[in-house]
Amino acid sequence: MKITYTGRHIGLAPSQTTELEAEFAKIKKLLDTANGEAEARVILKHEHNKNQAEVVVAWRHHEIAGQSEHDDLFTAVHAAVGKVQAQAVKLREKNRDLKRAPVQ
Repeated sequence: MKITYTGRHIGLAPSQTTELEAEFAKIKKLLDTANGEAEARVILKHEHNKNQAEVVVAWRHHEIAGQSEHDDLFTAVHAAVGKVQAQAVKLREKNRDLKRAPVQ
């Protein structure tokens, strides 16, 4: 999985980046296949005394997005990644169920 970090008036420490990559490894197991790999964009903002995090994952012809806002930046990023992970699980289940049909 290719991950791009963009910070607007804010950034992440290298230790936080490695911790996030471990979380993205779980999403990578769900979405990366031999046909192609997913791309993730992490956008960090600091506005109105709140930290905002947005995670967008492009996979095949789908875009999975998660947004979160919190006083602590790392908590906001974790929440956004958790939302994306939940959506990825739903999307994989949906694709698997559409391909399977009962044998008659």
